[in-house]
Amino acid sequence: MMRRFLNLVVMALAGLLAACNLSRADTTSAAPDFEQVYDLLRVNLAGISSAELNSAAVEGLLKQLHGRATIVGNPAETVSETGTDLIESAVLENDVAYLRVGEVGGSLKNELHSAYHALAATNRIAGVALDLRFADGSDYAAAVTTACLFSSKKAPQLKWDNTVEAPRPEKELIPGPLLVLVNGGTSGAAEALAAELRDTGAGLIIGNPTAGLAMTMRDFPLRNGETLRIATDPVKLGNGTTISRLSPDITVPVSQDDERTYLKNPYAMLGENGTLRLFGTNDISAFVDHTSEADLLREKIKDREDTGAIAAPASRGPKKPVIQDPVLARALDLIKGLSIVRESRL
Repeated sequence: MMRRFLNLVVMALAGLLAACNLSRADTTSAAPDFEQVYDLLRVNLAGISSAELNSAAVEGLLKQLHGRATIVGNPAETVSETGTDLIESAVLENDVAYLRVGEVGGSLKNELHSAYHALAATNRIAGVALDLRFADGSDYAAAVTTACLFSSKKAPQLKWDNTVEAPRPEKELIPGPLLVLVNGGTSGAAEALAAELRDTGAGLIIGNPTAGLAMTMRDFPLRNGETLRIATDPVKLGNGTTISRLSPDITVPVSQDDERTYLKNPYAMLGENGTLRLFGTNDISAFVDHTSEADLLREKIKDREDTGAIAAPASRGPKKPVIQDPVLARALDLIKGLSIVRESRL
């Protein structure tokens, strides 16, 4: 009996010590009071003016909010970093149409439609890689209309600010397979577009988690003439699900710094410190084979006329380098595989 009593006492003491340690951990991990820290710095920190301290406090505060609040200039002058909706279009390895988006805006739907059909007019397209890495935008209506280019099963929907956007699907769709490339720089309406494409079953998402900034923004004027832009309400899918930080269906780990380099040149080979080792040009078109099926047919006909038989294909110079961008390369391989499976079922 005495041994059992001692065991109970030991267990009670152990529980009490654990509770004390937990309480102490909670106390030490709690963030210090902002006003107290600011006042102590203002009174005691040498070599800094009130204006410098105020600027540092604002910059640090906004940095910790990770884009949910930002300082902008004149809202009417605020533009996307890219300045355009569709940045690039090309046919890459495995006959994949590559469409890179800078901003989801009002003209994106028409730009994507025109670019895809221009590529398909002279090339056999096996699928589409829609690159939304570092893409942004605040036009959520444009996200819906753009998603309709790829969705045939049901109309995508978005809800924001008591608005529900659900237009009818397009009659002339951009066919799949579709891979949507995203990363931590994918934000706002670009995130909403990716979420819609997955929700409607139009495509798979590949890359890394997005920024989690699919929100409506509200501007507040500041006394210095600038504007504080605050994310006030989340954007939701038609079923009421909030579009938060999207996790890709297929994760391909790569740093954002490396991805910025790959977006300039997907054939770049990076050294250990992220510097380019080969192929320094930033122009992707230098590495894209622009030869169409019509060009190949004309070449075969010319060979037959010159020799009386179909000659061996002429050498096209040095072998072109392969894509080093790990997310894009994985997407191209998956699209090719999916297109082969689809053709085998027809």
